[in-house]
Amino acid sequence: MRLLIVEDEPIIALAIEEVAIAAGFEIAGIATNTSEALELGPEADVAIIDVRLGDGLTGPSIARALFAGFGLGVAYLTANPDLVEDADGHVVITKPASAERIKEALSMAARGAREQTLQDRSGQTT
Repeated sequence: MRLLIVEDEPIIALAIEEVAIAAGFEIAGIATNTSEALELGPEADVAIIDVRLGDGLTGPSIARALFAGFGLGVAYLTANPDLVEDADGHVVITKPASAERIKEALSMAARGAREQTLQDRSGQTT
């Protein structure tokens, strides 16, 4: 599975990247803002998204665009889980997070992406 990391703090993004690679994910890219996330979205299967980015948009608004446009599985990353009022069924990871918690959340998001792909395929007519 290919992972898109949407995080504006480089040290956190690199830590997530290391954990994800160790868990068997391929890194589709690291986005530091909304436009980069939407540009890299088609390259990914799963995204881990910081809830507060420096460009003013929130993780949930980015997640809705990525999920609607590309069917990505999503995990939110936040220091304040109250900021994610409606996670839309996506995984929420509270900072600071252990490597095990990040791996677990990415696996759950990847399962969600696979389930969505299967639903999309079963809904298609030939």
